[in-house]
Amino acid sequence: MASRTRIISQSKALYVSPTGILPSGSAAASADSAKSAAAHSGIMPTQLHRVDTFSFDIDLAGARQDVREFGQLARIGTLTMSELNPSFSVGYYLGNGENEGLLGFDCGGLTDAAAPSSQFISGVMTENNLKREKNLYVLTVGEGDDAFDNASTATDARITAATGKFSSTDRATHDVVSFGNCTFNSYTANFAVGEIPRVDLEGEAQNIQFNAGGSSGLYNPALDRNAKRADTGQFMLGIPSTGDMNVLVLRPEDVTLSLSKNTFDFGGTDTSDMHVQSASIEVPMSRGNIQALGAERAVA
Repeated sequence: MASRTRIISQSKALYVSPTGILPSGSAAASADSAKSAAAHSGIMPTQLHRVDTFSFDIDLAGARQDVREFGQLARIGTLTMSELNPSFSVGYYLGNGENEGLLGFDCGGLTDAAAPSSQFISGVMTENNLKREKNLYVLTVGEGDDAFDNASTATDARITAATGKFSSTDRATHDVVSFGNCTFNSYTANFAVGEIPRVDLEGEAQNIQFNAGGSSGLYNPALDRNAKRADTGQFMLGIPSTGDMNVLVLRPEDVTLSLSKNTFDFGGTDTSDMHVQSASIEVPMSRGNIQALGAERAVA
């Protein structure tokens, strides 16, 4: 990373993209067979909005195993026996469902009160290659700069008016942390009177890479089953902004809690007379890795 006195939230932005890995044998994969030799990667990261928390952790010690033998007190070596899977958490304020759609969730909603048009995690459940795994990118701009401001691209000194992109000089002050093959273990939405509805996501990635001194010329952090790069093309991160959601954030009065029955079968509670103060919905999605001899990464 570039030398910095400190890093604060004003200088960061979060992006998401597909992994770029397509199912083998599909028409899309056949048409994209030359992608690995192309000058540009097939992925285009899109910014997530209203994000207010992000953290990640890598357990280095838990993956190491010492090698010892008779005749020597100290270990003779250390092996990494398991994958170094970074865990991460993301928190953001609920908006119009844009973030959920970009993260691979199905935002089709309900056709009516009783007939859901699709499951919220249908893409994950059906192992859809474009939805079950994602790449995440954390951009950190130059110290003291906002990642984005409300000035137009023509008046922002860091952005060239001709192209509407960060100048090469400004990009040299950027750092990027990229997470490949991210899967989500839980999705939690919290609602309460007097508080902005928010979402907290927990998940883990199968690869992480650090890029110091640039937010262009980046490589896809996703890995295929043979632990090789998904492609060798390059891409850049676009200019972050506050977005163009049709709502700033959801408000507590925008949320209505409905239950399938007006009364419970026990206790005599009349749900139509309940004045709910808070509600929390958690969707657990944790999955186990299937390991096999001869494979460096999980085969499924």
